[in-house]
Amino acid sequence: MEYQTNHKGMEELARGPVAQGLVREHGERLAAAAGDGFVTSYRQGKSRFGGIVYADTWSAKHRDRRENILVRVLG
Repeated sequence: MEYQTNHKGMEELARGPVAQGLVREHGERLAAAAGDGFVTSYRQGKSRFGGIVYADTWSAKHRDRRENILVRVLG
């Protein structure tokens, strides 16, 4: 018997509340680890929920350029 992917089920899982909770949890953790001026933004895409962490203030942008804060936070 060959494995058949349930595409609709996978899409529901990637867009569902469990995935949203995980994305939000990791995004907030990374933004907190990066420090002041770093924020998260989320959006519901066509096939999955996504998030981004970015520098929102000039001082955070400067620190990120100088010290690669986000790269270091990601490990």
